Order: sequence, then structure tokens, then C-alpha cells
Amino acid sequence: MKSNELRGTGDVFRFTLIQTLKSKAYIVSVVLLLVTAIFTAPVMQLIKSGAAGNKKVETSNIKKAYVCNELPFLLEGGSEITDLSENEVFKKVEFEVTTETFDALSERLEKEGDGTSVIVHPYLGVQGVTVEIVRLGGGDVKGDECSALADILCEKLDQYKKKISGLSEEELKILAYNYEVEINYITPEGELTDDADKGINGGQFGVVYFIMFAVSMICIMASTQVATAVVTDKSSRVVELLLTSVRPMALLLGKILAMLVATIGQMVILVCAVVISNKLTGMLFNTESTYLTSLIPKGILSNLTVANAVVSFTLIALGLVFYATLAGLCGAMVSKMEELQESLKYFTTVSILGMYAAIAAILSMQKSATNIFVKFCELFPLTSPMTTPGARIIDVAPMSYALIAIAILLVLDYLTLRFAAGVYEGLITNMGNPIKLKDVIAMARNKKSKGGAD
Repeated sequence: MKSNELRGTGDVFRFTLIQTLKSKAYIVSVVLLLVTAIFTAPVMQLIKSGAAGNKKVETSNIKKAYVCNELPFLLEGGSEITDLSENEVFKKVEFEVTTETFDALSERLEKEGDGTSVIVHPYLGVQGVTVEIVRLGGGDVKGDECSALADILCEKLDQYKKKISGLSEEELKILAYNYEVEINYITPEGELTDDADKGINGGQFGVVYFIMFAVSMICIMASTQVATAVVTDKSSRVVELLLTSVRPMALLLGKILAMLVATIGQMVILVCAVVISNKLTGMLFNTESTYLTSLIPKGILSNLTVANAVVSFTLIALGLVFYATLAGLCGAMVSKMEELQESLKYFTTVSILGMYAAIAAILSMQKSATNIFVKFCELFPLTSPMTTPGARIIDVAPMSYALIAIAILLVLDYLTLRFAAGVYEGLITNMGNPIKLKDVIAMARNKKSKGGAD
């Protein structure tokens, strides 16, 4: 890419950004986001309080709990977390730490038909510590009782792990994650339900999906603004004056970067407002852990190093530039604002395909984070900006995949920018009917052949 093609990008970027920030539409959208963010945490806390009041377990039919410990690096036997004397619901539960295997305990519980006993089974799962509670299907013990017991035991386990020392780095990394809870039961046929997750857990899914959703929203908002800016300049003929001193690629890239920064700024304001609202909610409801905080698993971002942050941000930025360039190309194909929606169908189709493929990949990660479809989406340029950053942050995507995805997007961004700039320049004076995609491709081919002939 020649340096003179980008000369003036900074001036276009600054001018467009300032004009965007001053616009009434931008100011109104920021105010609406702030109002929404301020009320998010308190409303969620109120909903939680109401739900907790309706679902709280007040009595329990559990009389005995067999503890089958498979966490030798953390618990010596299992009795370290079974003192529930201060809990009104479970203080009468008799805990028995046993050396029997989990399979043997399950078989004994089924043979005895004991509907008031459960098995407490802490073990090392796929991503971290799992606390499994097993009851007899059709017995007196219900699922919500097991869930309540598991939550209390997880709290006890969290308190206990702070007292121990001498753990290896690998063990500390395992304990950095929140605990997974499984509530299983033994069927009348003596079979144990197996709901073991072989993919990412719920907390990891939330991180990847949130990043995908945020990138998608920024992509749609910024790209639409880019297309609108291109059509506005073209219809007002301002662009004809600008192109006397600025090259088409610099003009297009400057507008793209300005709109991306403005849109990302809105997202940053939203996040900061939510954080402040969450802090105020904690003070208002006199609690250290609000409902919003509880949705973020502890240690879920333990793999968020500086290198991963830089790689993820670079990948997202390159993806946003690609989508915004496509939108700019759609804007260059029309000369009137009322024609823009029809032209944006190309961008809409591509962005929806990328978004739905990314969602499918993230859903697929719940079963397997290494299947071929997931790996394809981590490299494919339409989906990699939405899936790979989150997958890298939760440490299920190799760094090599992220770097390859960046390289692919760099090449694609360069080619797309050159193509869009050429179309932009060629259609400056077109004030007639909207140009079809096939006409744009034909025009690009003719320009290339003429350039080769020269």
C-alpha cells in the first residue's frame, strides 16, 4: 500500500469523529445508554430478591450424606467442608466420609433404596472443580434441596482453599475457576445420569457469547454509520471537494476509524456506567455480592494476560474494519439516502451469516471446544473476530489460531479497502440509479485491465 494513498487519513478521522460526537443523534444515544445502564443493576437485584424469596429452601429431607472425595490435592478426606451446624436447613444432616468408590456408593444407594441419603462427590472436572450431588430418583430428596446443599458446600470449599498453601501453579489455576455443580440421580434401573460437560462450562460460555454479542453490536452500529456518512458526503457533493486533497482510500479509512472509535466509546461508557451502578446497588442493598456480580464466575478471566488482550483486541479491530469497509462499499453504490437500505442488503447478508455462524460455533463449544466446525470458525474471517477473542481469553483456542486469523484478516482488509476505495472513486460522479453488485465487479475488472494495459 503506497503511503500517499493514506495521506490525510488522520485529518479525515479527526474531522469525522468531532462531527459525530457533536451530532444530536450521538448525544441522545449516549444519554439513553447511560439511563439504561444506571437502572440495570438495581432492577436485576430486585428481581433476584423476589426470585430468592420464592425459591428458598426452608426444609430438607436429607438425613445422611456420603462424602466421596476425589480432590486429594485440596481435601484430605472431605470432612473439612461438612460442618453445617450454623445452617438451619442442613444442620441435622449426618455426613460420613467414606473410602468407597463413587460407583460402589451409587450401587449401594440404589440397592438399599434409601430415598433420604445423597452422595457428595467433589472431583476434578474438565475445566476445574466439580461438586456433584447424587440422589435416588423418586426418593424423598428433591433437586432444589440438592442444589441448595451444593451451593453451601461450594462456599465452604471456597473458604477452605484460602487456608491451604503449597499448591502448584497448575493446581492454583484450577482453583481460580468457579466450581461447577452437578445434580444427578440414580434411575429405578440403577443407572446414574451422566450430564458431564465435555466442552466449555456455563461461565466460559457467558464470556465468549458476551464478547461475540458486543462485537456484533459494534459492527452493526459503526458500519451503518459509515455507510450513512459515505452517502451523505456523496449526495451533498462534499466528497468531490475532499478528493481534491485526499485520496479515496484515506477518505474511506478515516471515516471507518472515526465511526469505530465513536461506537466503541459508547460501549465503554455503557460498561463504566454499569460498573458504577453495580457498586451503588451493593451499597443500597447492603451486600458485597450483587446479582450482577454473581453472574461473573470467579477466575473466569484468569487467562486474560497482556498478550491475549492485545491479540484479541487486534483481531476484533481488524474484523470491525472489514465489516465497516463492506458497509462503506454499499454506501458508495448509491447516491441518495433513501436508496441506502436496499444497497445495505449485501452487508446485512454477510454480517448475519457471520453472526449466526459464530453463535452456532459457541453453542457447539458447549459439547466440544475442539471440533472441526469450531476450529473453522476461529479462522474464517467472517466469524473469527466474534469467536476467537473469547475462546482465547478462556484458553480453549491456541495462540497460533489467533495469529493465523489476524494474518488472514490483514490480507483481507487490505484487499477490501483497495477494492472499496476504487469503487468509491469511480462512482463519485454517479447520481443516477443505484449500482448493482455485478456492475461494481465489472467496473473493477475493467479498471484492472486498463491499468495492466497502461
